[in-house]
Amino acid sequence: MKYLETSQIIPSKGMSYTMYEIEGEDQILRMLTYIPDTDEIHVYPKPPVKKLYKPELCKPVEDLVFTELWKLGEERKKG
Repeated sequence: MKYLETSQIIPSKGMSYTMYEIEGEDQILRMLTYIPDTDEIHVYPKPPVKKLYKPELCKPVEDLVFTELWKLGEERKKG
């Protein structure tokens, strides 16, 4: 299992980070989007995209970062 991240600027919200849980070369198992400035977390247990496009453009992220954000996103969804 590996974890990758992409980022982009969202006007009026700040930086948005999309993180992927990857199996094999490019198979997306789960993904989440995190916007720190607005404290938004969106989790996608069944991601709309199953294969990561251009994984070489992503940067690695620690599995702990992904799992902690995922847990927080799941808790907020229930709330």
